[in-house]
Amino acid sequence: MIPTPPTRRNSYATVYLEYLDIDRNARHSVRVFVAQRSVGSMKLTVLSALCAWFLLGAVGTASESAPSDENASVVRRTTLIVHDLDASIRFYRDVLGFELWLENNGKVTGDSLPSDAALGATSRFVIMKGKDPWIGMVGLLEYGGPKQLPKTPKRLVPGDAILMIETAEIDAIYQRMQRVGTPILKHPKTQTVTGANGTRWDAKFLFAWDPDGHLLEINQPGIGARAAGVVPVKTAAAPAVVRREFQDGIYGQLHVRRIEPSPSTERHAPIYLLHQTPLSGRMFSEVLPELARDRVVVAPDTPGYGESAGPRSAPTIEQYADALYEVIARAGEPVDLVGYHTGAMLAAVLAARHPRAVRRLVLISMPLFDAERRRGLRATAPLEIDGTHLTNDWKSTMSVRPDGQSLELAARLVAEKQRAGSNAAFAMAALAAFDAEPTLRSIRVPTTLIRPRDGLWDNTAAAAKIIPGARLVDMPHWTYGFFDAALQV
Repeated sequence: MIPTPPTRRNSYATVYLEYLDIDRNARHSVRVFVAQRSVGSMKLTVLSALCAWFLLGAVGTASESAPSDENASVVRRTTLIVHDLDASIRFYRDVLGFELWLENNGKVTGDSLPSDAALGATSRFVIMKGKDPWIGMVGLLEYGGPKQLPKTPKRLVPGDAILMIETAEIDAIYQRMQRVGTPILKHPKTQTVTGANGTRWDAKFLFAWDPDGHLLEINQPGIGARAAGVVPVKTAAAPAVVRREFQDGIYGQLHVRRIEPSPSTERHAPIYLLHQTPLSGRMFSEVLPELARDRVVVAPDTPGYGESAGPRSAPTIEQYADALYEVIARAGEPVDLVGYHTGAMLAAVLAARHPRAVRRLVLISMPLFDAERRRGLRATAPLEIDGTHLTNDWKSTMSVRPDGQSLELAARLVAEKQRAGSNAAFAMAALAAFDAEPTLRSIRVPTTLIRPRDGLWDNTAAAAKIIPGARLVDMPHWTYGFFDAALQV
């Protein structure tokens, strides 16, 4: 159950923490406080969720004991409810040095978090980003446009939260605070700190309130901090480059997109992404650079799709999976495997047939169908001389297009569907002929299933009941095309 946030002195100065509880016990569930609903920010949620699952072992084996280090919860972002978004942006940008990273406007609806704001009122949301590539994001949300200034507290009371910000320029921040009249609770002072390993070092602390009365701890680690395991704030690495290559495969040359983090980055297990058909690995283009900040990411084109050579006759699902296994085997270590729609079934079959190659498995929108539904599957519309098959494809894409997907990306998706030609029907035919339940029951790889609000909502839940120990995560605010949802960085 998601706990109800406590009522505070000021209903517009409540702190919500967005986090993932990744303990797989029945005593816990995934809990995400998201302080806005715009589809346009879905990709950010996609990335933070995927990275949390992979980085922290969210699909690891269940345990009745306390979670291990890799299964510990992690706070990804703090979202602050503010009375004047523009004033808060100025404070976090001009005084504290954050960058404006994401901005979305919406409306207060019946699905929004309970507040004093009227239905239909404007909801404005931004994310301010620090220098670290993954941590240190602060969300600012203005609910309903209140402009009244909240009363700044004079001391701490139960229920308060402290937002800790590490910096290398605490004195400069203090001077900027004084210039704009920021309320100060404790002026800068150097203190000796004892770390978890017993090492002592000096750090300078400053406590002040932001424009909405949220208490900030500004912290500058000093001499000895590195020896104690305190990592200094650093700038993000330059974006990695997506490289395209061809590898020999069962059906000929197989095309892959590959991206690596910078050589100095500590790396986690590689991620392999399997696309839906009749698309290609190109569908992951928008998320590849973000996922590759700390790991190798590979997105192959299934044989016969994208730029991969195709078979002359329809393979079975098992044959498709074995062809993709050849790509994964080149990693030389177990990988984290993600599949979407048709790619989810291929990923599941691959993991069942080659369990040593897969460390963790994430299946998004699982196409598990009974025999009657499989008989009714139709792969692609026939080609029409007047091109109506193209216009119908466009209309179908537009009918489920999310707000964050640009027309350019939608057009690219429609064009990608045509690329497979006569191979377009093969994967769907293989899916129609495949009784998946015995294979799903044989999976022994830690598995998480994610179900967005699309046509496979119930199917994905059914698959989660079949795969031993599988975990089901509901993402009803995701929908079709969420990998393309716009995120302006």
